[in-house]
Amino acid sequence: MFIVLLTGCAGVEKEKPLSSAKMTIEPYNTSEKEKLLISKTGVDQIEFFKLDGNLQEDDDLQFAVEVYEKGKLKKELLTTSDEPNTKFEDSIISFGISNSNDEDSSLKLIAGIPFGVATTNYTNNMTSFSFNKLIGEKVTLEKNKPVYLVGWVGTTKNELRSVESENGELPVGIKEAENALIYRVLLTNNVKK
Repeated sequence: MFIVLLTGCAGVEKEKPLSSAKMTIEPYNTSEKEKLLISKTGVDQIEFFKLDGNLQEDDDLQFAVEVYEKGKLKKELLTTSDEPNTKFEDSIISFGISNSNDEDSSLKLIAGIPFGVATTNYTNNMTSFSFNKLIGEKVTLEKNKPVYLVGWVGTTKNELRSVESENGELPVGIKEAENALIYRVLLTNNVKK
């Protein structure tokens, strides 16, 4: 009888249910004191988001800034992957820009990721721009489906069309944009090296 019971328990151990863990991201609203502190950093525009959930063993969380010129994806900047953390509880991520005081018209791009900060300079000749948050509420990350969090659109012309999205889809107006930077998060498979 004891052997039958042990065999039955061993079978139950093998049939663990699949994890229903999910990764979510939502806008983080800063307090007045936080806004005051941010204003002292020299960052011109910045948006914050809260990341929650657990990565599965074969998952990877990738962050990148996609660069679009005349509506076409040209390259990616600040690309990070192989996230060392697997559990995120109220993790804050962000994307911001600062205008350079240099004559080369460069922007400093700042990506706050769960395990640090990534920065780079991006040179452009845009004379005006808009900076928009692209999600308005909590979004669940789906594998291999990018979520776009922030869009910067620049132009050298007299008119500027901002890009918008509520649920993190690639903004429709991106096809008409002269120049655009879109901050993206992607849940994907972990590529073992």
